[in-house]
Amino acid sequence: MTEQTRKYLAWDTSSLTGVISAFEVRGAECRTVVSWSLGLETSKHSERLLWSVDSVLQGAGWILSDLQGIAVGVGPGSFTGLRIGLTTARMLARSLSIRLIPLSSLALLARGATSALEVLPRSEKVLVIACTDATKGEWFTLMGQHRKVRDCVAMADGDLPGIWGRGVIESVQTPDQVMSEVGERLRKDSGLKWLAIGQSVERYPELWAKLPKKSRLQISHMDLHRIRGESLVGLAFEAIQQGLFRDPIQVRPRYLRASEAEVKLKSGLLKPSPVLHRAGTG
Repeated sequence: MTEQTRKYLAWDTSSLTGVISAFEVRGAECRTVVSWSLGLETSKHSERLLWSVDSVLQGAGWILSDLQGIAVGVGPGSFTGLRIGLTTARMLARSLSIRLIPLSSLALLARGATSALEVLPRSEKVLVIACTDATKGEWFTLMGQHRKVRDCVAMADGDLPGIWGRGVIESVQTPDQVMSEVGERLRKDSGLKWLAIGQSVERYPELWAKLPKKSRLQISHMDLHRIRGESLVGLAFEAIQQGLFRDPIQVRPRYLRASEAEVKLKSGLLKPSPVLHRAGTG
């Protein structure tokens, strides 16, 4: 009996440049059919994401009803970008009665680096630091040993399972806190090398220059600091192989901190919704 070819879409809109891919899975094989870099500010994802979905489907020669699932980056990253990406994924998944596949946006970013490091000997240890700008003087950061980072797809969420490398941490920190933690790890292990990638590395090279240069690894790749289509498809395929499917309502954004609106509401700077107010006072 011929094994069925299953069709999937995947996208991530957590950063200034989004990416969307169409790919096919047949048994233990995966093939990228179409991959686009959206190349848009997150404020524009709402205007272009559905148009991009339609264009990618046309490029693949598919229609929406062909899809068996949608993989989506859940953050951490831009509040606006994540809301748009997840809302679109949930809407389409519910209308098509298919499930979603959550992917860590920082793991997607880090995968490009860990793939490049696979050529290193087993004895080599590299601390991978993937950082994106969280605004307000903070960075969204993933940090861990490169072979453990290579095992990361999505964190568990409550009772929902995940796929995550032991000892790999996602956090929101100030630049000083990141530098302090990296420096401490390097002091504890003199043989440890380090590799930093992401938007925060491009924007603030002077901060990274404070860390030991002799143990820094440099990889020459024009897209090293951005999520790439092959990383998106690779993580999605691993999640599918491991059965990491969730109902649309179970997939939530991983913000790591409260939004500005939530902070203002809790501090009394915003008035609660009249509907919520009436419900609370019953």
